Amino acid sequence: MTVSCPSVMVGHPIVKETPIPAMNFTPVDKSNAAEAIEILAEAFSDDPVINWCCNHPASLAPFFAFTLPMFIEQHLTYLDPLGRGAASWLGPEQRLHWPVTFATAATVFSFGGPIGMYRLVRSGMQTERYHPKRPHYYLFAIGVKSGHKGQGIGTRLIAEMLRHCDNSNMPAYLENSKPENLPFYEGHGFEIQREIRFARSAPPLWLMWREPKVSSPGATQS
Repeated sequence: MTVSCPSVMVGHPIVKETPIPAMNFTPVDKSNAAEAIEILAEAFSDDPVINWCCNHPASLAPFFAFTLPMFIEQHLTYLDPLGRGAASWLGPEQRLHWPVTFATAATVFSFGGPIGMYRLVRSGMQTERYHPKRPHYYLFAIGVKSGHKGQGIGTRLIAEMLRHCDNSNMPAYLENSKPENLPFYEGHGFEIQREIRFARSAPPLWLMWREPKVSSPGATQS
């Protein structure tokens, strides 16, 4: 799984859309957003970084209900066809608009309280500071329901998009929040660029980068 407190990227989304690869998954839109939120909230229930950022709420569903719709608008959020997992990306031409209003502040306060609000702002500023400037695909979140882990669903969720990255000669980036997930991402070609903490009391976060794999001349595709 990968997720961090989202980077604070303020501004209107770029009009040019990122080409969407054809994948054997169910796209997420307003009609099935609640299913994706439920999957990710369950998958990240024991995540040390996001729980620290949100000040250990009873559920992470409000966090994903607040953040995920802004990613869904970019059309790179999808579900396993059987509803066992979900993933959410941003493309290299995409930016998010985080509306700073009383309503959004009240929403964050409702699930994180004053400590959670402060930590989310602080962590967002730090992840934005380290976020690569080179165009890339950004994996915001990927997770599998607890009853379906170890079945290769996470690999299928990430592999097709990484093939698209390779075909587009585009790198990928993520922030990993659990040490036990490092081998999974390294197995898919990601390398650790930096380890950071948002504060002395915060758990570590690993910033990971993947260069696209270029097929050798004469290689055939299966």
